[in-house]
Amino acid sequence: MKIFRKTSALSFYLLKSGFQAFKARIKEELDSTGTVNLDDIIDDEELRAFYRRGESPAFVAAALCPAGIDD
Repeated sequence: MKIFRKTSALSFYLLKSGFQAFKARIKEELDSTGTVNLDDIIDDEELRAFYRRGESPAFVAAALCPAGIDD
């Protein structure tokens, strides 16, 4: 049972670090266009829904701020 707990903790860490990388890529995408701050338009719980579905950071950035990405 102890090994299962270590695996669970490791899985949680990898999921969290993967989400942080996903969020950082979206921030970079929005910063490159100079449109908006990611933290001002969506919270982490809503952003995790995109992450769990496997959406690309470029798609999420375009979905959050469509006018700024295409300009």
